Amino acid sequence: MAYTERMADTLAVVKRLTASGFSEAQAEAVVEAIGDVRDDLATRADLQAQSAESRVERAAQSAEFRVEMAAQSAEFREEMAALRADMQAERAEFRSEMATLRSDMQAEKAEFRSDMAKLRSDMQAQSAELRSEMAALRSDMQSDLQALELRLTIRIGAVVGATSLVTIGVLAALIAIL
Repeated sequence: MAYTERMADTLAVVKRLTASGFSEAQAEAVVEAIGDVRDDLATRADLQAQSAESRVERAAQSAEFRVEMAAQSAEFREEMAALRADMQAERAEFRSEMATLRSDMQAEKAEFRSDMAKLRSDMQAQSAELRSEMAALRSDMQSDLQALELRLTIRIGAVVGATSLVTIGVLAALIAIL
């Protein structure tokens, strides 16, 4: 507002106040106080300038926030990519270890089966050997038994023959006595 307009407004306000019953000194004091306050009040242009400045600040802050969010988002993506790579490496290592374990287990299983087959073969060989030894023992026992039977038969025959001779001799003596 121009100075002359302010002065005209001030005089008009003083006139209105004196017409309402204020003394001229009171009216001038009120107008002066209003003028002091008015100087401290923001004008529409001030508010518009402040609003434009605020919009510029908000736009700058928003742009800064977007840049910061983009940087954080990129950092987050990099961390996620690193985590994924770590997980894939761990998964590959785990799979490799599992394959090694499977291979080791299959080798142990094959070795166990080989050992079992060898044990079966050994048991079959020992069983055949025992059968052979038992057959030989049976044959030896039968031979020994036949030899024993033959000796017993001979002895029994000798005993019977001797007994018969004695009986004949006793009968002959008895007959002679009679």
